[in-house]
Amino acid sequence: MQLDDAPEHVKLAVDMIHQMENLAFPNETILEACLLVIQDTLNKLEQEDRLFWRNRLSGLLSTPGSKKSFHQEASP
Repeated sequence: MQLDDAPEHVKLAVDMIHQMENLAFPNETILEACLLVIQDTLNKLEQEDRLFWRNRLSGLLSTPGSKKSFHQEASP
């Protein structure tokens, strides 16, 4: 799949990854920053959507070695 044909969230993720790699921060710093972005974004959602995304993130992160991606599951 060409990036031009990719869904919007994939394009955004690729752009964010490139930006973080170009800034040459340690992986731990990038992860901490991502947590802040996730928390901020979750707080902007309505309660029902916030619960959906927290459950989705929890399920994704609680599966050791999971290769499951965010776009493989249905959104609210």
